[in-house]
Amino acid sequence: MTVLYVTQPEAVLSKNYEAFHVALKQEDGSWKKQSIAAQTVEQVVLMGNPQVTGDALVYALELGMPVHYLSNYGKYLGSALPGYSRNGQLRLAQYQLYNDPEPRLELVKAIVAAKIHNQYNVLYRHNERDNPLKERKNQVKNQKTIDQVRGIEGLAAREYFACWSRMVGTQWVFNRRNRRPPTDPVNSLLSFAYGLLRVQVTAAVHVAGLDPYIGYLHEVHHGQPSMVLDLMEEFRALIADNIVLSVLRNREIQPQDFTESLGAYQLKDKSIKTFLQAFERKMNDEFKHPVFEYRCTYRRAVELQARLLARHLQEKIPYKPLALR
Repeated sequence: MTVLYVTQPEAVLSKNYEAFHVALKQEDGSWKKQSIAAQTVEQVVLMGNPQVTGDALVYALELGMPVHYLSNYGKYLGSALPGYSRNGQLRLAQYQLYNDPEPRLELVKAIVAAKIHNQYNVLYRHNERDNPLKERKNQVKNQKTIDQVRGIEGLAAREYFACWSRMVGTQWVFNRRNRRPPTDPVNSLLSFAYGLLRVQVTAAVHVAGLDPYIGYLHEVHHGQPSMVLDLMEEFRALIADNIVLSVLRNREIQPQDFTESLGAYQLKDKSIKTFLQAFERKMNDEFKHPVFEYRCTYRRAVELQARLLARHLQEKIPYKPLALR
């Protein structure tokens, strides 16, 4: 099964019998049409402002296929999702933990500790070993409130990204993490990678039957998918950050692959394809899952973690966020 990416602004996604048709406008004004069997597609990702016909959207939802929308900068905008899970008992358990301070705090500690663990390993593999992240991870377990844990997470994030200027190389400028909009190419790639990761996590949360808007680390605000953002944390360094560092290190993406407008950077159309290919390679990489002890892809791991979290909520089995060596 594959992810169908449509990234050309003037593209048109339509349906014909049991296939999706993608029409791409060529430089000479003609249209190139491609047909993709719907049974081979798992998700659809629309980037920029391509058109999708009503028939294509309805057909995707009928097949249980989510359709996700990203901005030109790769920012996640929203999704059209198939009908929600009818697992009311899971939702009740999710809401109950939100209002139960002690077990909620322990879950938040586990999530943040795993995030810092994975960040430390990224630095370690890039010879940035003189950093305080191990100490930050150890500090997490002694915090008494969720706000205190968030404070440690914030410190660790600043210290983590402070090392990036050396890791990305001299041809790239990276002073700090920023977004909305990203003001340098590296931040542009990070935002794009996080947007793509959010697509995967949103789909996994939906499949597991969790309420995407009730989380534990992130505050519950109007329109903020707190559960999705919570589950993303353990995967940010493992997937998104590693992809960005990989394409920069291997020179798959170069400084000339970006455009700048009013201080905001975004990838050119041809380079978007290169980055999407790198993302797909990473999602299809296999590793031994530390809980199940069998090999799985990162794409499968995202869904497994959502299901493990659902099991934790319903059966009180301790949740182990994904933390790899």
